[in-house]
Amino acid sequence: MAKLVYPDYQHETMMKDYLQETYAVGEKYVNGDGGCQFYQDYHKWIKREKQNHLGINLEPGFVPATTYFYLENDQIVGTINLRHCLNNCLINHGGHIGYSILPSMRKKGYATAMLKEVIEICKRWEIYPILLTCNQENIASKKTIEKCGGKLENKYYDEKTKETVLRFWIGEKND
Repeated sequence: MAKLVYPDYQHETMMKDYLQETYAVGEKYVNGDGGCQFYQDYHKWIKREKQNHLGINLEPGFVPATTYFYLENDQIVGTINLRHCLNNCLINHGGHIGYSILPSMRKKGYATAMLKEVIEICKRWEIYPILLTCNQENIASKKTIEKCGGKLENKYYDEKTKETVLRFWIGEKND
């Protein structure tokens, strides 16, 4: 059974494998990895991730955030990033949560299970209601968000990315 874990040093090889498989299928960006893909030195990323979790020394435009790996049988099958609050950028694109699933493990229910676990963390941390966004073409993510209770608020065309973005809320603003 898969479980959420905080990234740590022992996950370095697993994460490199995750990134390698994701890039091998032609994807250029990994959602939910907390920026790990941009670090040549995994240990520096772990240090940065711990600071992000605590809201310490945040880069301009960033908010406190926590990254989790979804592990099963000593393999990372998913990554998910929980942003503790929203800024002007995240309100439109990104929302509270970004995630991805290892290409070979897609369509097996991992995204839904992982997102449900993080939604429970959001409730405990009083990050509620929860905003999630996805590109209109990402049918799998749209279905995952809807399975987890996401209600479409609106969609808009993002001039910067040239994509239509769907915005979903989980939970009512008065819950």
